[in-house]
Amino acid sequence: MVIHKETMRTANERSVLQRIFTESPISKSQIARDVKLNKVTVSQIVNRFIESGLVVEAGAGDSTQQGGRKPNLLQINARYGYVVCIDLGYHELSALAMTISGQKLEIRRINFTDNDISSAISKIKGLIAELKTEYGEKNLGILISVHGIVYQNQVIYSPFWNMHDVDIAAVLTKSLGITVLLENEANLTAIFERDFSSEGIRNAVSISMHKGIGAGIIMDGELYRGRKGEAGEIGQTIAFETKDKSLAESQKIEDVASQEAVLDQIKQAKNLDYINLLLIRQMYDDHDPVTLEILQRFENNIIKLINNVIVSFDPDVLFINAYIFKEFPELLERIRTKFAKISVRDTPIVLSRNVETASLYGGCAQMIQEILGFSKLKLDFKSKE
Repeated sequence: MVIHKETMRTANERSVLQRIFTESPISKSQIARDVKLNKVTVSQIVNRFIESGLVVEAGAGDSTQQGGRKPNLLQINARYGYVVCIDLGYHELSALAMTISGQKLEIRRINFTDNDISSAISKIKGLIAELKTEYGEKNLGILISVHGIVYQNQVIYSPFWNMHDVDIAAVLTKSLGITVLLENEANLTAIFERDFSSEGIRNAVSISMHKGIGAGIIMDGELYRGRKGEAGEIGQTIAFETKDKSLAESQKIEDVASQEAVLDQIKQAKNLDYINLLLIRQMYDDHDPVTLEILQRFENNIIKLINNVIVSFDPDVLFINAYIFKEFPELLERIRTKFAKISVRDTPIVLSRNVETASLYGGCAQMIQEILGFSKLKLDFKSKE
């Protein structure tokens, strides 16, 4: 059984459920103190959750200093169901299955060469069937992470998926009988940084840099999508060095400064048939002049981009989600140093602690909050990663 938003009738119910989710195992009396409700009201709410199967008792807690009966502790029922986030990556599908209580079940990856959406849909159906065999029928919802623009639960644009005007959410919902939501990948990395952080992040930008460059924006604790889902498409910014080209011919910043662009530049300059970050690391350590020059140019482009983002949004912190900076931490350190010299702002520039799966965790968190009916009141996942 799925608890939809409309069945979460009161703010009191949401407050109680939030405490159980975040602080479990927790007693009714502690919940009453935390949310400032009387014990009778809390007991009534908790009993409804227990009857639905969403909440279970987790044993007895400790007695108070005055002694007396030990309180029963409560927690979200991990067996109630699970959610899945699937990232539609470039030549790869990656998926995270997570219980409704926020516990990771497993991560799976599927490599392929065909970037046709019909092929992806077929692989997603197969993946969901495998997860159903492993974890049962209680798949409560699927969220698809899209590298591109998402508006009204449809993919408006993706740089490397041929969508053929296919409504992927509608197709999968009809086929699987499960709620399917779509969200921009960079937005999900921002949700990860907000919901899995112990810092209480209210204003942040997460720059996701892979084949393209996007930014997830958190403003006053909320994800900012813009008028039609296009907020954060910073990779579409026109590069300044246009060499008198017309605007129609001008390069976008992601054409010259994305991770994929850097790999391609080095591959072409070195006349290589194959390139990856490990090979670039080796050439960098060998002080190859071509590699050093291209990475120097990359540094300068990223500094300009970071500066533009920070002056535009004034975040408390700017996160970067990119494999290249995990492989080359010294590049990011130099970027920080150079940025400090050109800017009066002291905004921290932080490499995401979860470059590999931030969007997957963010997607599962978003799906769980959608299922449980949370909007303004957020669930805290900091102990769940």
